[in-house]
Amino acid sequence: MKLRFLALLPLIATCAFAQTPGTLTPLPPDGFVTLEQIVQDFSQQPDAALQKYNGQRILVYGRIGQVNHSDDEEGDPLTVYLQMTNNITPDVKCVFTNSGVPQSGDVVVKSEDEEADFFHRNSSGDITAEKPFAIVGQTVGIRGTFDNFVAGDAILKDCRKVRARRMNEILAQHGISTE
Repeated sequence: MKLRFLALLPLIATCAFAQTPGTLTPLPPDGFVTLEQIVQDFSQQPDAALQKYNGQRILVYGRIGQVNHSDDEEGDPLTVYLQMTNNITPDVKCVFTNSGVPQSGDVVVKSEDEEADFFHRNSSGDITAEKPFAIVGQTVGIRGTFDNFVAGDAILKDCRKVRARRMNEILAQHGISTE
């Protein structure tokens, strides 16, 4: 009996090492991560991903899957969910505070959570412009501070959308084509 066990020992050790989770790719100094990478990190190694992202200011590049008015207790105006097209969870929930959205405007979510627009008003309160801010299906970069991972959502607080021109520069730095 002992002999059979000893013969199986190398096989058991090999299997144990094969199941040992690898280390996650570290964040670059600018905190850039694709939506695919953060979803993979939390899907495969949630504990290691929590350690990797905890409290970090990160820039997530991915597809908008949903927009809605924020439901948090702080009264933040907008939540944008970055979601992969082939699965809706886990995703990245980006909570925008008043300082993270264009100033002197009102956010309006319309078309059944498909689009968030900002209506800019003049000093008299008249609407002077309407600008789309976040549209489902649009690929964007959103910078925020990782707060937690809850119910399949990586939650970013204090978010800001990165302007398209700047995002293209960052993508080029990371060798990602925009074509």
